[in-house]
Amino acid sequence: MGDSTPILKAGTQVMAGRAQAKQYGMESLMLKRQAQDVDLQAVQMGERRREELRAGVAAYIASRAGKGLSLDSPSGIAVERELRRQAVRDEGVDRVGFGNQAYALRTSATMRRRAASNANLSGWISAGGTLIDGAANAVSAGATGGGGGR
Repeated sequence: MGDSTPILKAGTQVMAGRAQAKQYGMESLMLKRQAQDVDLQAVQMGERRREELRAGVAAYIASRAGKGLSLDSPSGIAVERELRRQAVRDEGVDRVGFGNQAYALRTSATMRRRAASNANLSGWISAGGTLIDGAANAVSAGATGGGGGR
């Protein structure tokens, strides 16, 4: 009966590759989920910004009305327009920031999926090399007199 060490070692290498692939796969799923959370945060922040704008414009209008000032004067319209412009700019900055963060997380998730595939393949390649080395050693041992056939 031959040496079973290469077979056991090859099996261990395949299992290690699978375990590493599973770990990378789980990391990929977690990163994808984090990206979805960032997308949700972006929507929530956009809603918050719009609510702040509505409240700010309402407070400005109430203030002008309380002072008896015209709501449709050129200066009143200009101030309201500036409030809206700043709010839209702030929302855009937030959107870009959240978008960049989500993109980075999705990119990392993709890289982890590729690493999982590579880890699995690497385990099989290592196992194949171990089996070939074991077979070569067995043939070498047989050629040097370990075969015992006279």
